[in-house]
Amino acid sequence: MVQYLSKRQRIHYLDLIRVLACFMVMMIHVRSAFDLKTDSATQFFIATLRPCVPLFIMISAILLLPLKDTTSIFLRRRVSRVVIPFLIWSILYVFLPTPSKINFGGLENTLTASALAPWIKSLLMIPINFTWVNVHFWFIYTIIGLYLFMPIISPWFEKTTSKGLSYFLFIWVLTTILYYAKIWFPQIHGVCDWNEYGMLYNFSGYLGYLVLGFFLHKYNTLTKVRSILFGSALWLTGAYFTYKGLLFSLSQPERMTWILTEGQKVEFFINNLSINVIMMTAGLFMILQKITLTGFFYKVVREFSKYSYGIFLVHYFITIWMIHCLKTYEMNGILNSWIQQPLMALLVFFGSYLIVKALSYLPKSEYIIG
Repeated sequence: MVQYLSKRQRIHYLDLIRVLACFMVMMIHVRSAFDLKTDSATQFFIATLRPCVPLFIMISAILLLPLKDTTSIFLRRRVSRVVIPFLIWSILYVFLPTPSKINFGGLENTLTASALAPWIKSLLMIPINFTWVNVHFWFIYTIIGLYLFMPIISPWFEKTTSKGLSYFLFIWVLTTILYYAKIWFPQIHGVCDWNEYGMLYNFSGYLGYLVLGFFLHKYNTLTKVRSILFGSALWLTGAYFTYKGLLFSLSQPERMTWILTEGQKVEFFINNLSINVIMMTAGLFMILQKITLTGFFYKVVREFSKYSYGIFLVHYFITIWMIHCLKTYEMNGILNSWIQQPLMALLVFFGSYLIVKALSYLPKSEYIIG
């Protein structure tokens, strides 16, 4: 998504993280072909691969903060490299052929029961939110919001010290721990029916991943072995609690009385802003940060990294058709689920890459694939 390296030396390990995070997204999305409630492989993958989106945000912080240009130049670049391709593909997803009745759907809103044609409703939704046909674009709305905030926080990133970053991260992590307090106390620290913004609200959200990425990039001075060992311990601990939490929400949803909808119950313990997912994300980052690729292997990773945003934009179209074909021709389950899901993700990844690579030869392709 972020190709902002022309003025600075390329940071090799970020290419590896970007490609791996992109593949993890594919893994999470192909799981729709399997039953989350009964398939153990799906449960494992959906729980342990949650760091994919947070890793993208951490990369953005490292590449973009503090800003090296004026606010206007920075925002113009974000618009041309991120927003315009997002808008183009949002429109394409409305008109590209999709299986069954996936053309419109999503969170209930005033358009849901409208008599308008599905394609009109989907177009009207683009400035508002995603629909089921482009559900993966929820992340783009999030990252655009962070881009808008970057010019404001850039001076702080430029001047702050490790102590300043640690101060913010301490309170941010505290908000992710208090996230679980709603099990016993649904409303804390000033939150009530007429106020949804509690005491620590301004320290919460995906902004924390920007700070975490910047902090680990600049201040993780551990040796390679120690960083990998400590990172592995963090990832394993976070993965264990995320996986166990998911199993609990699937097996005993009736006990989760503090949540109203079934979807929120499934997502509660695997939320990107829970302490367990943060542990997984930080741990995986610390591992990959110390891995050095050279020669042919790095050239391959760099090639995929170059087109990663385009791959992300395209992949869901391939994913929904692949799942549709597997179910239509009753091919799902031919292979063991532990094998089939990674193979499906690989096919989606390479298929998306080939499409994006072909599109890259078009004039002004940067406005299409980022």
